[in-house]
Amino acid sequence: MTIFQRVGFSMLVSAAAAATSWAASPWLPSQGTLTVIETYSNDTFTHYFQGSHPNTLPAPYDQFTFTTSIEYGLRRNLTLDVEMGHTKTFFRGSSLAGLSDSLVGFRYRAYTNERFVVTVRGAGIIAGTYDLTKIANFSPGEKASGALGSAILGYTLPHNFFTFSETGYRVRTNPVPQDFFGNAGIGYFIKGLTFTTDYQTSRSINGVDISGTAPKFNAPYFTAAMFPATKKIYGAMDEGLIWSPKSGLTLGFTSSTILHGRNVGKKQVFAFSVGFTLPGRSH
Repeated sequence: MTIFQRVGFSMLVSAAAAATSWAASPWLPSQGTLTVIETYSNDTFTHYFQGSHPNTLPAPYDQFTFTTSIEYGLRRNLTLDVEMGHTKTFFRGSSLAGLSDSLVGFRYRAYTNERFVVTVRGAGIIAGTYDLTKIANFSPGEKASGALGSAILGYTLPHNFFTFSETGYRVRTNPVPQDFFGNAGIGYFIKGLTFTTDYQTSRSINGVDISGTAPKFNAPYFTAAMFPATKKIYGAMDEGLIWSPKSGLTLGFTSSTILHGRNVGKKQVFAFSVGFTLPGRSH
């Protein structure tokens, strides 16, 4: 497996591990190459941001998600991406579950040279089947369809280092606010191991703040049904470790910690992944 395929895997694992940014790799697989990744992630938090002010839930909030990520090289410079899964939350003896929000899209390599690559991405978002909470603080997601677009940069450095970044914009159905998202990170690979660390962020351009606490909140100014409309901002740090033996099997672990935010849980996320790659044509 090449460095570019390992980085692609690490980015997909990061997407599953941390919040909702759906990070993507600037490096594309060769034509005909198929990669399938199964990821189990768990996030939990007790502390959260009510607006921009820290607050504490009366009990831990837990979420468990299984995600299938698929990428396929349609052409030398065009890749199909599919992400789908199932998620379930637990809070004070109650739970919500269903298919998680899915993504179907394409990445196109717009420019490349010996070290630098520029890729653009477009994708559609399909709302999941889980219920939205009517009494508690958080749901499995916003349950909203829409679309996103981004520009992704990658740069290979001497001594097995590389850097990557993404800047994008996401639009979803009302009442979910539109938002900017992005990340920037660095990685290192040696003898089948890849290490990555990055900072990611998402920033809604409008929305309301959480007001009051469950179950009554501050009606009529804010109720639990208004959570999808909240203005969500967060910054998180991700760390990943990927092991890629020559057989095409790939194992990954990623952790993510939300450091600061607005109307989001102060999550600690762990993700474990296993993937395999069926090779296609060489470039």
